[in-house]
Amino acid sequence: MKAKQTSSRRMLPPDEIASFCGQISLILQAGIPLYDGMETLVESCEDKEAKEAFKQLAADVVETGMLYEAVKNAGFFPKYMVNMIHIGEESGKLDEVLRALNAYYEREAKIKKSIKSAITYPILLVVMMAAVIALLVTNVLPIFEKVFNNMGTEISNTGKSIMNAGMLVGNIAFVITGIVLVLILAIYIANALGYGEALKRLSFKLPLLRGLSKKMSAGRFASVLSMMISSGYSLEKALELAPGIVTDVAARDKIEKCGNLLKEGKSFTEALEEIKMFDGMQNRMINVGFKAGQLDAVMDKMTKIYEDEVDSSIEKLLSYIEPTLVAILSIIIGGILVSVMLPLTSIMSSIG
Repeated sequence: MKAKQTSSRRMLPPDEIASFCGQISLILQAGIPLYDGMETLVESCEDKEAKEAFKQLAADVVETGMLYEAVKNAGFFPKYMVNMIHIGEESGKLDEVLRALNAYYEREAKIKKSIKSAITYPILLVVMMAAVIALLVTNVLPIFEKVFNNMGTEISNTGKSIMNAGMLVGNIAFVITGIVLVLILAIYIANALGYGEALKRLSFKLPLLRGLSKKMSAGRFASVLSMMISSGYSLEKALELAPGIVTDVAARDKIEKCGNLLKEGKSFTEALEEIKMFDGMQNRMINVGFKAGQLDAVMDKMTKIYEDEVDSSIEKLLSYIEPTLVAILSIIIGGILVSVMLPLTSIMSSIG
């Protein structure tokens, strides 16, 4: 394993987390004691800084006997992964949880790569176009205007108005371009400083992503219930651990409310209907599964359904990114071109 970021504030990137989870899962499947497997990972780590961090991780596993405490103390793993490992150890399904985390973070790395490839070309395009047009506006146009003045004539009022309008359009386009580039730079710096998780939580509050966040939270909730119930844990225990794996504050409050309603004497299905975590059809499925003693199987099925829905929603969202950026850039570049062509047209018409 070759980690890239290891400070207490900087999270490991998704591909490194996927690699870590996959390797630990293989260690468990092979029947190798976890502490021996961790030492093997340390020896295979090439980065010196990362190696020291994983040495401490291995030492924590040996000392506590728990992977959860080790990854929690490490400080460079995301909260969702840490809490899922806790649930995996509590339910005795750590191997299964690690395989699921491996797949989850592989998908996240793929999505991150797709987003990066979708926005890189348009950003480079607008930077290059802005540089070229800035050169035209600052160097070429003044030369035309100087030549025109040396001819002993004056630009008409209409020509001056056109030039001013062109310059105004150009300035607005440059300001918009500058704001976009500053925002991109700020996001990049924040991510490099380890605030990627905070940015992700903030982005999920946007109206466009709110529905996706709700689906992710519902799927994670169903996953925890499925694992815990199939391992013989009570609903109360499952609901006690479930809030830690959702990032949506509203969903976390709903799960906590569900646990409180159970303590007040309401049935699980009544509590779910009241908190409105799932829709009507899903609540009916849960009700049937609960009565048949197959709640864990129903929740496992719903977990897979939500995973498919989340993947589909993300792919749909990605398909909108590039055309939207192209449309925005077309407007910006068009504005910059207008800022150059209008003054040139005005000068040429005056000369004519």
